Amino acid sequence: MTTKQSLKYQLLAVQCGFAFEILFTIFWGFFGHNLPPFSPNLSAQDLAALFAQHHNSILFGNSMAALIGVLWIPWTAQLAVVMWQIEGSSPVLTIVQVIGGALTAWVFVFCPAAWAVAAFRPEIDPNTVRTLNDLGFMVFNITYAVTSVQAIAAGLVGLADKSPLPVFPRWVSGWAIFTGVSFIPLTAMPFFKTGPLAWDGAISFWSLFGIYLIWTLSMGVCMAKDVSRRMREQTEPNAVRQMQPGHASASALS
Repeated sequence: MTTKQSLKYQLLAVQCGFAFEILFTIFWGFFGHNLPPFSPNLSAQDLAALFAQHHNSILFGNSMAALIGVLWIPWTAQLAVVMWQIEGSSPVLTIVQVIGGALTAWVFVFCPAAWAVAAFRPEIDPNTVRTLNDLGFMVFNITYAVTSVQAIAAGLVGLADKSPLPVFPRWVSGWAIFTGVSFIPLTAMPFFKTGPLAWDGAISFWSLFGIYLIWTLSMGVCMAKDVSRRMREQTEPNAVRQMQPGHASASALS
């Protein structure tokens, strides 16, 4: 494969991250009726009635969300490429990031499947519907650590990049670390059915959802700029000679 072809695939991998954020929000959030999620304080009968009322929409939204969840894999792979170039020959943090990203993708695929099962048979016992819904949200939230290690590893490598034009500005790397740490309150989520720490609450849902989006969007933009610069270098030989060899740096995100 030529360098030009490789760079095209790398840019596509970054764009998969943007597509994931938009499409997962649309299908899981709007069609799946998770913006906001149904309250964990609902009775089994009331929750089952909502699943029956929005039966087709919940099935469609979560089926599509389970498909879209795999888009997290190519984004993770491209982040690994950038991190490996920074980290060098012993890329332990890059490996940690890849494993965390792969497990995060599994969560994005499995949890919508659980909600689809809850909606699949409207005639089933309401307590079964609620149990499946609980399973989806518990796995979706309290497995946060796999995403935390991905974000923190990426942030640490970004901060270690001492090149004149690092791929990730320091604030982007710092935000990645902050994102990983900010998920810790989700550990307490199973103890709350109402309030800010419930799965539909101001902290567990709205705040952390926003923090996560800023992390992925900021790193995604930086990676897209990095790949675009290297693609330009393929058609601008003079620019290539002016760059230091063997390092994939990019303009800082203003």
